[in-house]
Amino acid sequence: MQSSPEYIPVTIDKSHIITIGERLYTESIEFVREIVNNAYDADATLIEIIVAEDMIEIRDNGSGMGREGLNQYFNIGSQQKLYDAKSPVYNRDRIGQFGIGKFASLSACKRFEVITKKDDFVARVIFDKEQWEKAGDPWQLPLEILPADFRKQNGITVILMGLARRFDPKDIEAKIIEGTPIKAPYFRVRINNHTVTPRSLSGHR
Repeated sequence: MQSSPEYIPVTIDKSHIITIGERLYTESIEFVREIVNNAYDADATLIEIIVAEDMIEIRDNGSGMGREGLNQYFNIGSQQKLYDAKSPVYNRDRIGQFGIGKFASLSACKRFEVITKKDDFVARVIFDKEQWEKAGDPWQLPLEILPADFRKQNGITVILMGLARRFDPKDIEAKIIEGTPIKAPYFRVRINNHTVTPRSLSGHR
């Protein structure tokens, strides 16, 4: 008589996700670049970055994410962009990568929020490092459905709070000039109300 098959679960300790992120993004400032590139992939025309003493807010006017998009967002290493390589509105070559930068960001802050609006779907996901490390498996993040008028236009806002160190807006600007397509048409990035332009990096290191 054939016995029923057995299965061995494949698991990874949560702390390793952050460690992997830190090694892929050796400078914790890299996560800002990834978020900006994700907004570019989502056909955003304007990204506003607010850098404060212990908080960074990154707000875009791209297509936003619905429920399925949120699931993809928190799918580590998703290959979705390989199969959907062009953005629908501006036909941009999508450049977002592994999607692990959000976990690397937890080395730089205590928590981050993702607020998304895609048409009538408006929601917030809160990623609290302390709560996440305490929680058992399966990994779950609280999803809060917000009123449709909570945000006026489609897009995503990422807010990082409780920063472990202060980030210099000039360093963030240099990283964006170096690693995002700011020369692309219909695409603009602003940091603390200052428009980033593709000039020389001298003086911004």
